[in-house]
Amino acid sequence: MIPKVMPPLSGLSVLVTRPLPQATVLAQRITALGGEPLVLPAIHIQPLQVTAGSGHDLVVFVSVNAAEHGARLIQKTAVTLVAAIGKATAAALSEAGVPADVVPTAGFNSEALLAHPQLNLSTGSRVLIVRGRGGRELLQETFVSLGCEVEMLDVYERVAPVIDEQRRDELEALWATQGIDIVTATSVETLDNLQALLSEQGRALLAMTPLVVASQRIREAAIERGLRGDILVAGGADDESIIGVLSRWHARARN
Repeated sequence: MIPKVMPPLSGLSVLVTRPLPQATVLAQRITALGGEPLVLPAIHIQPLQVTAGSGHDLVVFVSVNAAEHGARLIQKTAVTLVAAIGKATAAALSEAGVPADVVPTAGFNSEALLAHPQLNLSTGSRVLIVRGRGGRELLQETFVSLGCEVEMLDVYERVAPVIDEQRRDELEALWATQGIDIVTATSVETLDNLQALLSEQGRALLAMTPLVVASQRIREAAIERGLRGDILVAGGADDESIIGVLSRWHARARN
């Protein structure tokens, strides 16, 4: 008799904190792999009404939300390079009809993108960075240091959602009695908002629950904020990277 193969996330309860609709997509993938997602968006994406100029040599999209809300604003010419911070952003650009020319093969962050061999810009190159309001300044600072003319285009802003207290209390009761195995946090802002949304009891539970984050920078922020559970660093903020870390961690826990 052939032994039954258990799905890689079988029985694993995961608190998903991505903004909607990305949280729904990740939750569906977790469910398909046997896991039990609980969705609590800790970020709300608010589109901004903006316009973009033209004639850029390089246009950089720093997130899926940047692609979804900014791709329609871009006027790409035959010489314009389009760069995506990672595979998920590249997929969103492709769906919007603006395929990416430059995508990191690993890392999926600003540092990985800057290290890409195709980003050999000359002095005076015009760069447009499409992002959310208040994003990291590393890309802008690096391109400016290379002598580029850099324009920022904020196409959305991240705001803290308002949580229904009854929903929060039900979630925390479940957390306290049946446990949540692991929590996701793909930005420092998500982590801060999550702590603000939870009650004192919820923050105490979060502090001891394993956490999967999208970068070493977020891991360091979690430690600074008093989180003492296992902190796992994924290769990026995309669903594939998050699912991969969850699968490997759950496999080790079951053995």
